[in-house]
Amino acid sequence: MRINVIYNENCSVTLDRLPKKCIDGIITSPPYNINTERSDCYYNNGYSNIDGLSEAEYLKLRTEEFTKFSKVLKEKGVICYNISYSKENPILPTLLVSKIHNETNLTIADIICWKKSNAIPFQTSPTKLSRLTELIYVFVKKSSLHTFRTNKKISKVNGKTGQRFFKNYTNYIEAKNNDGYRSNLKAAYSKDLCQQLINIYFPEGSLIYDPFSGIGTTQLSCIESHCNFIGSELMKEHYDISISRLQKKGLIFHS
Repeated sequence: MRINVIYNENCSVTLDRLPKKCIDGIITSPPYNINTERSDCYYNNGYSNIDGLSEAEYLKLRTEEFTKFSKVLKEKGVICYNISYSKENPILPTLLVSKIHNETNLTIADIICWKKSNAIPFQTSPTKLSRLTELIYVFVKKSSLHTFRTNKKISKVNGKTGQRFFKNYTNYIEAKNNDGYRSNLKAAYSKDLCQQLINIYFPEGSLIYDPFSGIGTTQLSCIESHCNFIGSELMKEHYDISISRLQKKGLIFHS
């Protein structure tokens, strides 16, 4: 299996090639299915040809991906899945999380609230609030709900009982919206966010997969955190940007 490579293909193709239980974890943000016509045209999240699915189609596709995630994920691996809601169908992420729990062997272990530097969208709605936060759903295998791997450090141990106490880790992360890199990919996150997630869940040397690699943010974070990566990116424009960004780090193989 080749590592430290991004494939210019649908993630399902990559997932079918990967060996079982080879991935330590996944960090990703999928298409939000918000490619609907708007008068201000603000939301073009970079997946215009595949991000206008019906609710049923979207839920089916994402759940099928999670079934494949489970096959390549190690028993104590972790999936950090950043997904927000849209004003057109705010219930969609909740429906997806429920479907994943009911139809796969994965479940929610934690929900992290990510506070961004700036709220979006612009205040053009008379009813909707600008979103300053987004959620990151932390999925693990049901069999490892209480034993999945983290980087939590022990602060002290009770000498009489052996009870361990850990340093304080909260489910609230403050991080920039993105890295300021200009592209057509609007639904991006920052290395700041990604590296904080790696610091919580992934020791050095971990192999992290991003099925929606976009412009390479997860991969750049892996390099800077001394982790390995595999990525998939369907859109050639975004794939080319990610390759260009990663080549500047001196370690990238073409698919």
